Amino acid sequence: MSTLPPSIQNLVDHFTTLPGIGPKTAEKLVFFLLRRAPKDLHDFGGALSHLADNVQLCSRCQNFTDQDPCEICSNPRRDQTTICVVADPLDLLALEATHNFRGVYHVLGHNINPLEGITPNDIRIRELIQRIEKPDPNTREIILALDANNEGETTALYLARLLKKYPIALTRIGKGLPMGSDMEYADSVTLSNALEGRREI
Repeated sequence: MSTLPPSIQNLVDHFTTLPGIGPKTAEKLVFFLLRRAPKDLHDFGGALSHLADNVQLCSRCQNFTDQDPCEICSNPRRDQTTICVVADPLDLLALEATHNFRGVYHVLGHNINPLEGITPNDIRIRELIQRIEKPDPNTREIILALDANNEGETTALYLARLLKKYPIALTRIGKGLPMGSDMEYADSVTLSNALEGRREI
């Protein structure tokens, strides 16, 4: 039985649902918040409520946004004919930090991972196909910017087979990402090299 008041224990329990946060870390975070001014707590709670009420998926790229289409998709200076496919929003952020890509993105949501029960039907491949089949704008290139691990390889191979029938260039970022690495932890120079070194599949 917990010795914490129910309102504190409830918040501790919510923190433990976050990745990498165990019970002890959750308790430290909650007691840190308890030492903050009430206004800070209300602002923190308001930010969480704003996420729930206003953040949605962009109808084009499937990235999180609070406007639809998102800022990248609605930017007239971006090349709408080149789509860079990534597994999740953190990968998109990593590539944007290179300032080396002027096209648009498509966020799958996950890599295919049979061990975790994630099949092609569980990621946003259907939405990607719909974008490719739209005549305006005509997609000229798909860049597969997926993790250099088993899940990323599986997803890239599946997409390569699926997209071969379309008259578009299909490339994959090549040099710079060692096997087994996650894109979100790569530095901007490595990611720039990977983009520049993409190769046709």
